Amino acid sequence: MEFPSKVYITCPVMDFKNVEGSLIAISDDGYYELQIKVREKRHTYMLPITQTALICVDPLLEPSADFEVER
Repeated sequence: MEFPSKVYITCPVMDFKNVEGSLIAISDDGYYELQIKVREKRHTYMLPITQTALICVDPLLEPSADFEVER
């Protein structure tokens, strides 16, 4: 995963449900560093990894039908 990455954020502690933001970094201290737009201004949030779910905004690309993995 590259930083920054656009993500949807769910965090019950902050009452966030699928809030769009940017993942800036993952702290060794157990926090996600996120930037979230609130009323047209960007704010930095430090949310605990154990209580936060992140979903990448950009979906994975589907491989073509003729794609084969060499084993």
